[in-house]
Amino acid sequence: MPSQRPSLLTPDADPHDSVLCRHFNVSRPTLPPSTQLPPTITVRTLGNTHLPTHILAVSASVDQGPPMPPLLFPIEATIYSASLRAELPPPLPTSPTTSAFNHHTGMLTLPLVPLYVPSPPTLALLLLFALGLEPVPPYHLLPPPVVEEFPNSAAMAQVLARTSGLTALFRRNEGLWKNVLALGVREQRVVEVVGMVWNVTAEARKLRIRTAAAADARR
Repeated sequence: MPSQRPSLLTPDADPHDSVLCRHFNVSRPTLPPSTQLPPTITVRTLGNTHLPTHILAVSASVDQGPPMPPLLFPIEATIYSASLRAELPPPLPTSPTTSAFNHHTGMLTLPLVPLYVPSPPTLALLLLFALGLEPVPPYHLLPPPVVEEFPNSAAMAQVLARTSGLTALFRRNEGLWKNVLALGVREQRVVEVVGMVWNVTAEARKLRIRTAAAADARR
């Protein structure tokens, strides 16, 4: 695990991939207009330390509707391998094996690595926690009124069941938990917190469904 650096993840920080890029001191990577993945992605460096070694091109491991362009996330291979039990896939066959840094322009060319996970949109947030770049308190994953009831999971679920935005939270926290299982996150604190948050969210959804069914039965 890397030594903990100052947190960049504020409660309103979004998108999370921009926070991941700031931790790795690079600009946000973008795909060139093409039907095929390129072997490399070039990014501008924002500093001289904590630089990435690869760019992940992240797609869904299961069919989730119309095909979407892969999401691009910078990672450092040694940290990734130490933090996740799932092996880092090999780069594209046409990719170089190492990165190339142009000291005159500050541009860094990185191998592109395709990665398939259950929930691509939640992976950047999980990587911030799993790679040890950010702490993983519940307040990043649940509304403040819900976190105020921590560690009483039953009370947390009851408050969350009455909170707007539950459907979006359910999708996000379910995706986070599926990614934790798929990638084999090693840090037990991350597994425990994300698992607790997912259990609370799932219970809140059940409570809301039961409440709605009871209200319909009284009509």
